[in-house]
Amino acid sequence: MEDLELVPFGGYISDDSDFHGTARTRKKLESHSKRSTSKQLVQTWNETQASHPVASPVVSGKIVPDVLYNRLEGVQGARQLNETVDEFLKRLPPKTTTTGPWIWITCPVVKKEESKSRHAPESEESPEEMTDRASALLSQFSGEKERIINANPTSAQSSITRKLGPLREQLKEDILDLAVSCGVTSGKWMLFPKPDDVNRVWRLVAEAVVDGRLGDTAKVAPADPPNPFTGEQKQSSHLICVYTKDFSDLDDVRRVLAEMVELGLAPRNAADGAIYYKADVYTYLNIDSSNPYGLKASLYSSKDLAGLSKTTHTKPSALGGSTKRKQQTLTTMLGDGKKRRR
Repeated sequence: MEDLELVPFGGYISDDSDFHGTARTRKKLESHSKRSTSKQLVQTWNETQASHPVASPVVSGKIVPDVLYNRLEGVQGARQLNETVDEFLKRLPPKTTTTGPWIWITCPVVKKEESKSRHAPESEESPEEMTDRASALLSQFSGEKERIINANPTSAQSSITRKLGPLREQLKEDILDLAVSCGVTSGKWMLFPKPDDVNRVWRLVAEAVVDGRLGDTAKVAPADPPNPFTGEQKQSSHLICVYTKDFSDLDDVRRVLAEMVELGLAPRNAADGAIYYKADVYTYLNIDSSNPYGLKASLYSSKDLAGLSKTTHTKPSALGGSTKRKQQTLTTMLGDGKKRRR
C-alpha cells in the first residue's frame, strides 16, 4: 500500500497565523472580555448563537432577560407555553368548563431558579409541618377561651370578647409567624365575578399575569356541574384568586392591588365596595368567615389599602404591617414560643 502524501502543516498554522484573528481583532475581543461578566457573555450567547435563542420578554416597558419556564407545563388545567392566551381561554373558558377544581395560569417569564419556592400555591396540598403546628396553636387558643368562659360564668358576652381580644390577636400573629418560618407565604386577592361576566374578568387577569403586571400565578374556579336530575346550574359566582408570593411584602401586595384597580378589577374608591386578600395559611387551616376562633378570614381589604395608583410608591404602614411584630406571641403568654424568621 502506497504511503499517502500528507499536506505539511508548516506555513499553514504558525505563531504568526490569523487563526485566532488579527492583532486588531484579538485586542478588541480581549478588551470586550474584560468589560463583560460571565453572566453577560452567557446571555449574549443565548440571544445570538444558541440553537434556540432565549427570549427577552418585555415586562412593564423593560427588557427582562429571563428563560421561559412554566412550572405547570403538562398540567391539563393550566395554560401551556405552546399555546397563546387566546387559545388557552378558548380551551378552558371558566363559564362552561366543568372539569378540574381550578383553571391555572402562570407568568411564563419567571426564572427557573426563582420558581422553586418552598411552597407554591398550585401544589394544592397543605404543608404538613405547618398545619400540625398551627393546629396546636388553634387548640391552645380554644382551651384558653373555654377557661376564660368557665372562670367568668356571669360575665356578659361583650366582657368575654374583650378578654379574648389580646389572645385572638396573638393567635393571628403566631400563625403568620409560623407560616413565614415554614415558607408558606403566598396569599391572594379574591374576585367573585358572576357567571355571565367570568370569562371577561378572567381574560383581564390572565393577560395581566402573562404580561407580568400582577403576581406570577392566578386561578379561577370552573363552572359547577349541572344538577343531574334537572340540568339546572345555580352557580352565583366564580372565585378568581390573584396570587402574590409573600403576604408580608406589603409593597408587592399593594402593587398588585394598584394594577387591579387600573384594570378595573378592583374598586378605585372605598365607597364602591372592596375586594379582600387572604393568606394561604388560613386556607390550609380552613379559617373562613364563620371560624370558631373569631379570626378575620381575610388579612387585608382594598379599603385598608385604598388610594393607591400604579405610580404610587408607599412604605409599609402599621396596617397588618411589619413582619417583625412587636406584640408578645400567644405561645409566649401561655408557654414557649418563637418569633417569625425572615
